[in-house]
Amino acid sequence: MIEERPARKGDMAYIKRVDELIGIKNLDPQELELHKELIEECREREAMIEEYSARTQGSLQQLAQTCETATERAKVLAASIEKVLDEMESLCLKLLPEDHFYHE
Repeated sequence: MIEERPARKGDMAYIKRVDELIGIKNLDPQELELHKELIEECREREAMIEEYSARTQGSLQQLAQTCETATERAKVLAASIEKVLDEMESLCLKLLPEDHFYHE
């Protein structure tokens, strides 16, 4: 069984950004130059992830609002249908011939 421990500052699970990792690893200028292309690619991907996350969040908020509007409209429609059904039942009763009713 693998024991899960809470993430601590300095743990890879806690680090979310390339610059945070670089800061923790204390890379010297030679190492930074050696990994320059990889670091830039990671920064570009981070920017893309942030943009996509923002778009996704906006889309989710829009979807939630649309669902809320649809729910409200469905409630109004259900109430209207109920009224129509009540009126139809009443009309059907009025249209029944008198001999269909029980008389004492």
